[in-house]
Amino acid sequence: MANHLKSFIEVKGNEEVLKLVDSLVDKVNYSNEDAIVAFAKAFYDDVALGENGRSVMNEWSYENLGPKWTQLCDVQGKGMFSIESAWYPPKQFFFHLFNLCFPLDNNVVIEVKYEDEGFDPVGAMALKAGMTEDENEELVLAGHVWGEETVLEDPTVDMDWEDEDYDQTQMEFYETLAETQDKLLTECLRLVDSDGMLFDQYDR
Repeated sequence: MANHLKSFIEVKGNEEVLKLVDSLVDKVNYSNEDAIVAFAKAFYDDVALGENGRSVMNEWSYENLGPKWTQLCDVQGKGMFSIESAWYPPKQFFFHLFNLCFPLDNNVVIEVKYEDEGFDPVGAMALKAGMTEDENEELVLAGHVWGEETVLEDPTVDMDWEDEDYDQTQMEFYETLAETQDKLLTECLRLVDSDGMLFDQYDR
């Protein structure tokens, strides 16, 4: 596994949810602060910063994001954006994002596709509300998640970019990557309803 992992996020919800998500992403995008600090402060109110205020404490990141750093990568709008993180997908952030959206739309669904820069792993996650029992043994709506992942081998690793079939090989690999992520996400969406775990029970 390499150091950088990219996650592509799509929030599917009502107009109010999409406006919320886009406004939070805009706060990051137009911030003059360090990219990692800007991301954390846009989505969280309790960010623990270093003494100079220009860095996010690792302990806080591990607890609230998952990896030691996460930053905005690209913005598509309408609830779609991508982020980069260190080593792992920031699952705690995905849970937090869902919890921000859920009060505005109980039917919100968050779809995530991710890939390590070495394609180990390549994966997907689906987050949506499901029925569960509370402490009083009453059925209530709560966030559920399911994730799937695999490993892909990049056939261009041992090739030179000047090789005659490099471009074609690369294009075919990226098509395989996209198809693999789509299949993993489809499986996540199928299983999150029947087998999805509560956020605090999910440990992958």
